[in-house]
Amino acid sequence: MLSAAAEQLKIRDPALGPLIDEHGAPDSLLCKGSRNLFGSLARSIVYQQLATSAADKIFQRVLHACKCAFAQEGWDKVELEDLTPASVLAVPATELRTAGLSTRKAEYIHGIAEAFSSGQLSDEGLIGMDEGTLSAELIKLRGVGQWSIDMFAMFRLGRPNILPVGDLGVRRGMENLYKLKGLPEAKEMQEIAAAWEPYRSLGSYYMWRVPAVKAASPGKKKARADVPTI
Repeated sequence: MLSAAAEQLKIRDPALGPLIDEHGAPDSLLCKGSRNLFGSLARSIVYQQLATSAADKIFQRVLHACKCAFAQEGWDKVELEDLTPASVLAVPATELRTAGLSTRKAEYIHGIAEAFSSGQLSDEGLIGMDEGTLSAELIKLRGVGQWSIDMFAMFRLGRPNILPVGDLGVRRGMENLYKLKGLPEAKEMQEIAAAWEPYRSLGSYYMWRVPAVKAASPGKKKARADVPTI
């Protein structure tokens, strides 16, 4: 499916052609059902505003505190299936803080667990929501913003037409690829991405793959944006 969509994008927006030829179709998008949705949301809280290596270690300690299976190799090796609302609620917030979470993050994860435990949210319900309803429901959760919702929709629910207008990497990719005068705002991003419909999630992925432009200092380059993980 993604290979066919990528070929369509090459036709609709020729500027994407070299990126698609170089990187091919990703296997990290539209992976619907790859992990439990509660675990993915909880994990997104842990990783907020942290370097990946530091967040890996903290998340493994959180899983250990919740008596869940975990691996040492990194987040992509960690099994989330055992991380349930019940397993989180069984651990006091103080113990989650001992694992390395801030007070607020411990509270946020408990809040998400309570929302799933009470039936306010469920895997089945989230899968069946349209984008508008999904945003309206998840934004009610403390600690979950629109960027997290967009990443969740793209990487965990497999939604093909998400444009994360708040993502700095996507904005920088557009700025560099389309030679804009500065970082685009939401309206300009939507205008550019109109050619990607109905595969804006895939088009956004290629923005993370746009080569970095040279920085002002000789010999230095801006770091290319990493593909987000959630």
